[in-house]
Amino acid sequence: MYKPFIGFLMVLILFTKPVLAQGNPDQIFDLAIHTVLVHPIGNPTGIPVIGLNDGSPLLISFDDFKASYQNYYYAIELVNENWESVPLSPFDYTRGFSQNKITNFSTSSIAIQSYYHYELNLPNENCRPTKSGNYILKVFKDGNQNDLIFTSRFYVTEGTANVYATVQEPFDGSISQTHQKVQVNVGVKKINYFQPGQLSIQVIQNTRYQDVIKVKEPSFIRGNNVEYNSERDLIFPAGKEFRWLDLQSLRLQTDRIFKFENTDKGTTAILKPDLSRSNTAYYTFKDLNGSFVISNTESLQSENQNDYAMVHFAYIPKDGIPYMGETLYLSGALTGNILNKESSMQFNPKKGLYEKSLLLKQGYYSYQYILRDLNSPQPQQDFMETEGDHWETENNYTILVYYTQAGAQYPSLVGFSTINSKQQW
Repeated sequence: MYKPFIGFLMVLILFTKPVLAQGNPDQIFDLAIHTVLVHPIGNPTGIPVIGLNDGSPLLISFDDFKASYQNYYYAIELVNENWESVPLSPFDYTRGFSQNKITNFSTSSIAIQSYYHYELNLPNENCRPTKSGNYILKVFKDGNQNDLIFTSRFYVTEGTANVYATVQEPFDGSISQTHQKVQVNVGVKKINYFQPGQLSIQVIQNTRYQDVIKVKEPSFIRGNNVEYNSERDLIFPAGKEFRWLDLQSLRLQTDRIFKFENTDKGTTAILKPDLSRSNTAYYTFKDLNGSFVISNTESLQSENQNDYAMVHFAYIPKDGIPYMGETLYLSGALTGNILNKESSMQFNPKKGLYEKSLLLKQGYYSYQYILRDLNSPQPQQDFMETEGDHWETENNYTILVYYTQAGAQYPSLVGFSTINSKQQW
């Protein structure tokens, strides 16, 4: 599929030196790499977290459109809570080798788009983190860590802090029906020589890593419990349940698909245009909260038998008039959970709508539209125009608890929990 473009992309790759943007550990530097997934085994929509002494590993996988097997290696780097490097040697936080070769791969079959599918589990006998904290997985060519193909975040928690959290209706009447408030209680009895000023938390709504809320000062300290319950902190726009795209079959036109265009080079999926949901009634349904699952209804091996399609998204603004001074973004894991040039939509004045095309592997996807002025961002209003906000919306919230021991060069990740606004666990 789209083979005439691959040669051009390879030229770009050869002359592009990867630079890891500060604060964004999830990046692809090689344009032949697609569908990078890092998640707990058996939980494809889960946050990439492992316990320091837990035997449950992460599954890391990706597809490579190059026509031959590549010598890919991986390494891990311990960083601070802001994804910045710390002055430690890899042997200070890794048991095993500082880098390892990826040996598990398969070639695509059935699919028109040919690719190599690579996988590895982490931790493993050759690479095991020995300290808790934030980590960056680095995958690179021929053992050269300067020749990165992609990087991705994961977390290692030691579980010395107990985390209890609930999702509540904000007390502020102006946002009580449109936003959600997270209250967090941290049990610190197991932390030796605990100092309150060394503790901090981060809360992530669904997989919106870019809009993580960080809180340093607690509201109350009651014995061995530290409570974060301020009315000004940990407030999130509720949004609505995510829009969906069922791309599990490239022959069956599911609800969101207007038509397929098939050629010997591949498949194009034209989606029905989306409209604003800000004034539509709220109703609940099960969704993936911004994640996606690689699956199909046509074969057994989704990893190497699923095909790819060029998917055309469209969004019609009110009266077909573009938003002034703001950018419309297609948001979710399908665009890397970040608002940037790759996730922004372009307005087509001839059609009076915004457009975005993505090359996606067969699966089930969820997404939303965010309208934001990056020069003066107001995340609390992200969904006001495009989706609407309803307090009842089902969302996941991930709580990360960091503690910096006296004299330490980085904070340990002492606690972790994910709760659901409906199920409250």
